[in-house]
Amino acid sequence: MEARPRDRVLEIGTGTGWTAALLTELGAGVVSVEVDPAVADQAAANLKVTGHAPRLVVGDGAEGWPPGAPYDRVHATAAVARVPYPWVEQSRPGGVIVTPWQPAPGQGYKLRLTVSGPRAVGRFHGPAGFMMLRAQRMTGRWNPHHAAEADASRTRLDPRAVAAPGTGAPMAVVARCPGMAMMPVNNDDGSFSLLLFEVNAPQGAWASCDWEPDADDFEVTQYGDRRLWNEVQDAFTWWIDQGAPGADRFGLTVESSGERLWLDRPANAVVCL
Repeated sequence: MEARPRDRVLEIGTGTGWTAALLTELGAGVVSVEVDPAVADQAAANLKVTGHAPRLVVGDGAEGWPPGAPYDRVHATAAVARVPYPWVEQSRPGGVIVTPWQPAPGQGYKLRLTVSGPRAVGRFHGPAGFMMLRAQRMTGRWNPHHAAEADASRTRLDPRAVAAPGTGAPMAVVARCPGMAMMPVNNDDGSFSLLLFEVNAPQGAWASCDWEPDADDFEVTQYGDRRLWNEVQDAFTWWIDQGAPGADRFGLTVESSGERLWLDRPANAVVCL
């Protein structure tokens, strides 16, 4: 996030106090917000030993800390499914927000935003996996309920291509299949399964696609009001049609009304299904 001496830095998630100490050593004025009082107490003890004295606040990091605003930098050590708008409101024009962005379990990206008036705009910079901000924690697990009532079909789309790390395919799925999580599973027999389910809905829709070596097509099983595999297949097709862009070609705009994903430029919004 390129913090400079005498910058005002808002840190979300004090943890051990390590990052706050480094920023303070650099010469930045640091406000560090920690939601867990016990963790905050331990961080305070650690920082006292090192001789660093950032401002430590016990509270909900999603709310930032208005008394210290405006900030030049916001640095989050917890992942968010949605970037809290108070971070934008409390930043200077040209201020930078760096956070792990994780809209579904297991699908996280490093996000760097620059604040411009009432909005923040930026791009993604590779994968990232962090503990979720407490206020935004999600429940998500594979629960193939009503399996006897599920629909079975076949597909020629290799599920490994959909979940391939290092490509923009998972980002396309994130963008066009809101509220859905993917769980790739490498099975002991050499096969591969891509498990799909709705976040925060243990009785929600689910699907699986099972790859087997040397097969011409693959079994798909799905159940629920949403046909998750069909959505994923459409998202993958859309991604191919866009030239198979990498995750670094996607970006995010954060405004008071919410977030908007885009491809290549902010005006090119990705329309969710």
